[in-house]
Amino acid sequence: MFPFAPDDGNGSGVTLSVVEELPVSSGTRFQFSGAVLSLHLGRPLPIRQQREDIAHAWTFTRGDLSLIPAGWQTTCWTERSADFMQIELGQELVRRAAGDADGELDLPCLFSFDDPLCRELSLSMVAEAQTHGAAARMYVESAAIVLAQRLLALKGRTPAPTPRPGLPPALLRRAQEFLHDQMDRNPGVTELSSAVGMNVDHFSRMFKRSTGLAPHQYLGNIRLERAKRLLVEGRAPIIEIAYEIGYANPSQFSAFFRKRTGLSPTEFRRNAQTAAASVRR
Repeated sequence: MFPFAPDDGNGSGVTLSVVEELPVSSGTRFQFSGAVLSLHLGRPLPIRQQREDIAHAWTFTRGDLSLIPAGWQTTCWTERSADFMQIELGQELVRRAAGDADGELDLPCLFSFDDPLCRELSLSMVAEAQTHGAAARMYVESAAIVLAQRLLALKGRTPAPTPRPGLPPALLRRAQEFLHDQMDRNPGVTELSSAVGMNVDHFSRMFKRSTGLAPHQYLGNIRLERAKRLLVEGRAPIIEIAYEIGYANPSQFSAFFRKRTGLSPTEFRRNAQTAAASVRR
């Protein structure tokens, strides 16, 4: 976390945070005194939120933005850990950005939106803070004013944009279960679409809209997670793990695993065992 101009009681500051591997949320509640802008940094994240009396469910993809107005109580549910950047803008800072010293100016509630200027400002603020520390305070405060002005200009946007239609929940669940059950056979997208009774091209488009990933990318993710679990457990030989997740030989599996993690399966297992041993001491 990189704080600048911390709140002095009248919400004059801006706080930057980079959050990695935030655990799964099952009805987690939170509330901030300032407006909070989030920038999603990780893989696609199915998420549901209740903000005051507005509820919305969507899939966060890398680079998506979200804005919660100051003081709004929010409850969140997610299906996996999350990586994101967060910027909290104090209410006094927002008033200064609007040139209004007395009025109560609320930023809009936006569950998911795209704005290149907001994204670039957010990334540059964090980059400056990480590089220069406290010396970046002047830049961060100036950029925060510009960011607040941009967000004020978005007040006409609707809180919960209508998502593009994807697969019905029952069909999506059937496709996901098929991929989990059949990962060792290398199923093709034609076989997968037939399993849910859909045309292959239409299915591929709808699947990506629902998950943010093409079917082969989604399959790669579940293979990786399965391999990690088996490697951490430490009982199965690497050759068996390769076969179980659909690779014909250990070298193909090792190449896939290294490309996705930067480590070979043996190195990943060794690191996991070392970490577990240090916890037991």
